[in-house]
Amino acid sequence: MAKILAAFPKDNVARAFTPAMIEELGRLGSTVWADVGRTKTKPEEYRALLAKEKPEVLVTFWGACLLTADMYKENPQLKYLCHVSGELHRILERGCLEGGLLVTNWGDVISRTISEHTLLMILACLRQIPACTIDMHVRKGWNHYPTRSLFERTVGLHGLGPIAQELVPLLRPFNVKISAFSPNAPEEVFARLDVRKAASLKALYAENDIVSIHTGNTPANFHIVNAELLKCMKDGAVLVNTARGPIVDTAALVAELKTGRIMAALDVFEEELVPPFGGLAADSPLRGMENCLLTPHEGGPTPDRLVDCGRLAIDNIARFLRGEPTVNQINLKRFDAMT
Repeated sequence: MAKILAAFPKDNVARAFTPAMIEELGRLGSTVWADVGRTKTKPEEYRALLAKEKPEVLVTFWGACLLTADMYKENPQLKYLCHVSGELHRILERGCLEGGLLVTNWGDVISRTISEHTLLMILACLRQIPACTIDMHVRKGWNHYPTRSLFERTVGLHGLGPIAQELVPLLRPFNVKISAFSPNAPEEVFARLDVRKAASLKALYAENDIVSIHTGNTPANFHIVNAELLKCMKDGAVLVNTARGPIVDTAALVAELKTGRIMAALDVFEEELVPPFGGLAADSPLRGMENCLLTPHEGGPTPDRLVDCGRLAIDNIARFLRGEPTVNQINLKRFDAMT
């Protein structure tokens, strides 16, 4: 029977695994649940745990300890790291992948909740929710704003990956016209979703009432949404970013927002990816802007849907133990592109 070690803080177990799912994992192999984490467990203690349990499958989640390349070399029986959440750099050294360790994460399972949050942000901007909320809560006002409907509008998708693909059917009931700029997306995806290809990135930003960012946070995309792109947006246009903060030049966005010409909705920020990962600065010029909706990187998964991630993890472990391919595998290219 395969040895499975679930090694992460016990407070996170119930977030992704129901009691029935815990029992199911126990039936897949000899499973040990270890209450360890990078803030409370020393590296040598983690090394000793791995040496004692000798797992073939290691299950990790938020707060897990760092698996170093040396630890992996010391455990030749370890074949598969099943990470329940997304980001891997704080729990896995690159050398483990180089050494042949199979690694998966939550992959695309969170796409639908992020697309749901994106739709919320689009509607909130069109309905002037940021300004209304500040007015009624802070100024104790009762003022009417020039709200708009999403029906019959044009929506541009900057990127056509899994999240954007989940967003398209959510937008369809509003009878919108959808276009996308995504050089790497196959023609089949555009055809299947009935999404028009934008002639260029500049055209995408210039032609649409709403532009939603879904491109990857690669070096080539750093500040790709710059002053030039922002200035070519329509008056009254809405920019939504639920992808990654560094894609947008924050200073350029602040300058454009100050003109009052456009609106923005941001769930991600440049500052949150800078150690010590403190989120948005208290004195950020984005705070208090009535034409800018802010949420603290909570687009997805929502706490009630973390069980989807646990379900995927168990299914992947079952696939691995049956000798079948796992889904959402992480290769070196994907690992290096993560933030």
